[in-house]
Amino acid sequence: MAFAREDINFENIKRESDIEMLVKNMVQTNNMIAHLKDEQFEMRNEIKMRDEIISKLQDDIRLLEKEKRWNMLWHNRLNDCIDKTQIIFGILFLINILFIYFMSR
Repeated sequence: MAFAREDINFENIKRESDIEMLVKNMVQTNNMIAHLKDEQFEMRNEIKMRDEIISKLQDDIRLLEKEKRWNMLWHNRLNDCIDKTQIIFGILFLINILFIYFMSR
């Protein structure tokens, strides 16, 4: 009754408090949205960095495979050269033995 005499309107007070709560909720929602956008941006950056690392690793794997093929080819060539050298030394050894045999006669 005292409030009615002083011309206080409870509906206006309630409406203002509802508006204040809505504004607070909107501010909190905007802050949360901004925070989530920041996290989304960070996640995108992390995904980009991960993709770059994966790409670099794939390039390294390709290079290592090429190097492995090159090493295998080089190894095969060396084996061929060793085989040829062994055959040549075997022939030279036989010629040397024959030469010594005929010289000793």
